[in-house]
Amino acid sequence: MDDLLTEAQQQHHRTITALVGTAWSTHGPHWERDGELPEEVIRWCAAQGLFGAMIPKEYGGLGWSAVELGLLYEALGHISASLASLVNVHGMVARTLVRWGSDTQRETLLPDLASGRRIAAVCMTERTSGSDLSGITTTLGERPDGHRLDGTKLYTTFGLRADLYLVLARGEGGQVCCLLERGNPGLEVTPMTGLLGLRAAALATEVMRDCRVERDAVIGRPGFASTVLVPHLLEHGRHAVAWMAAGMLRRAFSQCSAFVLDRAVFGRNAVDHGQIQSLITAMGVDAAAVRALCVTASRALDACDGTATRKVLMAKYLACQALERHSAQAVQAMGAQGCFEENGVAAVYRDAKVLSIIEGTPQLLERLLAVPLAREAAAGGRP
Repeated sequence: MDDLLTEAQQQHHRTITALVGTAWSTHGPHWERDGELPEEVIRWCAAQGLFGAMIPKEYGGLGWSAVELGLLYEALGHISASLASLVNVHGMVARTLVRWGSDTQRETLLPDLASGRRIAAVCMTERTSGSDLSGITTTLGERPDGHRLDGTKLYTTFGLRADLYLVLARGEGGQVCCLLERGNPGLEVTPMTGLLGLRAAALATEVMRDCRVERDAVIGRPGFASTVLVPHLLEHGRHAVAWMAAGMLRRAFSQCSAFVLDRAVFGRNAVDHGQIQSLITAMGVDAAAVRALCVTASRALDACDGTATRKVLMAKYLACQALERHSAQAVQAMGAQGCFEENGVAAVYRDAKVLSIIEGTPQLLERLLAVPLAREAAAGGRP
């Protein structure tokens, strides 16, 4: 599907795919088995400038466009959803600071984030607050010398490794986001294990007890988080997840195709059987459709198009639905080999369900998309 890209974007795609693939093409299953992304991988990402891909050059980043970022997430997702998630959550914090941080926050933090000297993570989810973030109970209260942060966050991707946390809390004037340093005396970080997928993503629980937070660690004004900051942050995450899913679907399609072309079943290659042909056709067509919608969403973001938010939601919805469906079919078509961890398809199958949930479940995206899509269709427009 490179015909959807400009010549420069095609070259970027080839370069980043070769870069990531040459370094880590066979490592993803080992990371998932061990439940850990090695420190050398994090250092490699820093050395390649990937932590600064979404940060403007003036702060030491690469300043890549949304299309270029999408192709990066696709390449990383093809290798490992956990690796792609590391760059994604770091990027969510970085983009938030680029767009909404104060001059001091940008000048102080962005160079370290761009270089990978500091790794960032997002703390939003709580036990009783997932897709509906209005129910968060973490509080940011006033104290004479700043603020006091109290609460518990769960399922923080790379929370175990992060040096800096972007925390969503309730303030006196509404929801607010603040920055929390890992070394804060009131912060306790513990690992979360046993997750269905993203097993190498260093998930953690953060318990915050009377954490002192400086006044200049708050991003934006009170109430700003729920209406502007969090939607912007989630849009970056959903765009990344859509492209990650595209890369994972391409991986499942590639491995399943190689298997059915080579495997003999009842005297014929598996691909010569009608049911397998239906499966492969649907998988290939959906993979192409997902890629096209991801490119469309990225271009809308780059153009600051008013339809960008909707197109990102559509891309995330289609990509994760298709990945979940076809990764299950790939495991089925490959039989026992599909269930074997080293082949990678089993990990894609597990990770697909997690990607379908994070940054907005299909049900939430349907709630956000249904009315505007229906209104536009009724008016004779196109999505």
